[in-house]
Amino acid sequence: MGKGYCVKCKSKREMKDAKEVTMKNKRRAMKGVCVSCGTNMFCILGNK
Repeated sequence: MGKGYCVKCKSKREMKDAKEVTMKNKRRAMKGVCVSCGTNMFCILGNK
């Protein structure tokens, strides 16, 4: 599980079903769902 900022809860939360994705500009990111409210979450990662 990864961590990211949930805009609905307004705090950092754990992500459920987190997957690493590559954005159009070739940057890495994590995409998942907030465990408490179910909102989609997105977290941009650093370089490899």
